[in-house]
Amino acid sequence: MKFSRINMNTKLSNRLLTKLNLIIILFIAFLSHFNTFAQTGWYNLNFSTGVGGIYFKDINNGIIVPYKTTNAGINWSYMNTLIGGNFINFPSPNTGYGIGGSFIAKTTNFGDNWVSQSNPTNQNLNSINFPNVNIGYACGEAGKIIKTNNGGDNWFIVNNPLNINYNLYNVHFADTETGYVSGITYFLDTSVFMKTTNGGNNWSVQYYLPSNWGWFTAMFFVNSSTGYIGAASHNYMLKTTNGGVNWLQYNIPTANGIYSIHFPSANIGYASCYSGQIIKTTNTGVNWFLQITSTGSSLRSIFFLNDLTGYCSGDNNTVLKTTDGGGAPIGITPISNEVPKDFMLEQNYPNPFNPVTNINFSIPKAGYTSIRIYDIMGRLVHTLFETQLAPGSYKADWNASQMPSGIYIYRIESGSFTESKKMILIK
Repeated sequence: MKFSRINMNTKLSNRLLTKLNLIIILFIAFLSHFNTFAQTGWYNLNFSTGVGGIYFKDINNGIIVPYKTTNAGINWSYMNTLIGGNFINFPSPNTGYGIGGSFIAKTTNFGDNWVSQSNPTNQNLNSINFPNVNIGYACGEAGKIIKTNNGGDNWFIVNNPLNINYNLYNVHFADTETGYVSGITYFLDTSVFMKTTNGGNNWSVQYYLPSNWGWFTAMFFVNSSTGYIGAASHNYMLKTTNGGVNWLQYNIPTANGIYSIHFPSANIGYASCYSGQIIKTTNTGVNWFLQITSTGSSLRSIFFLNDLTGYCSGDNNTVLKTTDGGGAPIGITPISNEVPKDFMLEQNYPNPFNPVTNINFSIPKAGYTSIRIYDIMGRLVHTLFETQLAPGSYKADWNASQMPSGIYIYRIESGSFTESKKMILIK
């Protein structure tokens, strides 16, 4: 009888230990899962081989050439794409086209299979764009533009005014008739922007001196009127709101070459650059700020599913991901991990200052947050930042070296919260 009780107690203890071990394993797995997805800003997905162009049809299903994911980037499978380039374009969720060197490839099942297509120029191609599944355009070296009317079964050369000395980097069509092409000469002495309104039969051409306008290496159009061109070697982004008739120059915080631009919405845009830099705007390109990437590799392709979730790929097998819009811009430093109870804007310090001052602020919930600086007459003189921020306490720096002495007002807006304070610049 004693033996039976001991045996029963032993079995009960073993069962409890088994359940306890299972609970511990599940808890560890949960923590691992949580830590994987709790990352902020841009973080590296640690690819082991080269990667290229990016497209995601939804939050889970995406392609970063030559890989494919069905679980938001947790796992990746290799695709035999026949291409290895930095540019792919999907006019529909499952039908897409890609280029690499002089090769063109097409998929109709979201990358499971790719079929090669004939390039009538035999020149290297840099960009491809389909306004619908049948009509598409591509451009590349020697000033060549090609077109298809039947989903790539046949491609033909489109006549244009440029000679063989041009390298065309970007093509984008707002619809089947209205499209844009940009590039530079091989001698780097002329940048060019072209527009057609009749499907490539005729082109209007604008020539620009790189000494004033930079090299046109990246282009993105939000719609038929509003577009952006990245001007490599110059500290600005070009913007048009009338289909390229006029261009405005907006300062950006880098002179590095811009490889790729993407606007997931009208106000918010991103650009990837040489030497691992990513810049972001939240006000239609008027102001841009740098983001932290923790890589020095050139970033050649960027794509966002929405305003917050995006991917970026580049040299040295680099693939970055963000789920919070890239995190806080450079110049904003988190100073506490605790979630504050209330909104707060502190007095700047030092005050008076010359020429740099610090502004501390706290936000108890996530939201688009901005600090703008005005002169004593109420005129906006600088947008310190405007971005999505997580709950927390932060420090922002303002360098007023280009401003005259005087009284300035800084104003924070975050959700429905607003507050303003004065500060004094003495030189």
